[in-house]
Amino acid sequence: MNIEYRDLGEHKIIDVSGEVDLYNVSELKKALFSITDGQNQSVIVDMKNVNYMDSSGIGALVAGMKKMKAHNGKFALMNIHDDVLNILKLATLDKFFTIYNNEDELI
Repeated sequence: MNIEYRDLGEHKIIDVSGEVDLYNVSELKKALFSITDGQNQSVIVDMKNVNYMDSSGIGALVAGMKKMKAHNGKFALMNIHDDVLNILKLATLDKFFTIYNNEDELI
């Protein structure tokens, strides 16, 4: 898994690529917790290059969302592959997260 950061207007974007699973989820948690500390008003996780995510990765996303809400910030997901989106739908988490199809929807 690879994680990179970038800014898009008021949004802090986390670009995640590769598989997110129990073996590397700590990297994602560390990245999420480092930017959901109240310094950023909007955090978007770009999952364009994530083709697999297990329950531990979903748990990390939920934790990031809760931390942003505690700071009255916005947290969303973007560019989710169908396989990962289906997992979110099974857990009804597609209703919990704000999900954007692409960057154009952010503007």
